[in-house]
Amino acid sequence: MRGPCLILMIDDNPDDIFIAKRAILKSAVDCAIEEASDGLKAMERLRTGNPPHLILLDLKMPGAGGLEILQFIRAQEKTRYVPVVMLTSSKMEEDMKAAYDAGANGFLYKSHDLIEFTEKLKTALHYWINMNLSPF
Repeated sequence: MRGPCLILMIDDNPDDIFIAKRAILKSAVDCAIEEASDGLKAMERLRTGNPPHLILLDLKMPGAGGLEILQFIRAQEKTRYVPVVMLTSSKMEEDMKAAYDAGANGFLYKSHDLIEFTEKLKTALHYWINMNLSPF
């Protein structure tokens, strides 16, 4: 396991997971990355494992979607305050509003421009990881 922190990425698209992992590695954040390919696996992982320091959550997935998983995260005592950043290809304002209303801490558009996406994700990671690992 890498580093002092753990990022849980919940996404059903292997290509998006690969791109996000590359962006995380390029961000120089020293964290281990776990992944869950669907909502049910994610909820089981969150129910039974140690809480991650940050959750990157896809909005649109078959079965349990991102908003349902987010509601589950916020309802659990041990994950209630874990930062959740939604990663999505949706540019619909109502999706962003619904995510924030459900308790998301951030909302990032999955750009197909790897450089742009890496920079956006890098900024979000540094903010949330540094904040979450702070001794204060």
